[in-house]
Amino acid sequence: MPYNTYMAQRRDIEPARVEFRMSAKLKMEVEEAADLLGTTFTAFATQALLERAREVKREYVRTRLNDAERDVFLKMLEKPPKPNAAFKKLMRTRVIL
Repeated sequence: MPYNTYMAQRRDIEPARVEFRMSAKLKMEVEEAADLLGTTFTAFATQALLERAREVKREYVRTRLNDAERDVFLKMLEKPPKPNAAFKKLMRTRVIL
């Protein structure tokens, strides 16, 4: 379904305009990809931007420490735990590449 038709049917969504510049060559490449999928430039670009935004947010949340996790990490750096048997065994293991 074309993006404009879809948006016209959605009464719960207030459209917002997004504008940015790109070279004519890049625009043509995006248009070709959209055509291959049978969709519009706007729908294709919106989906690609949304997917990338969600990926960035997932990665940020996954790698960000909350206050409690940060405190535990800093304590471990200041006073690391004593090596256990499994760690000692691992350190004696030789890796041949």
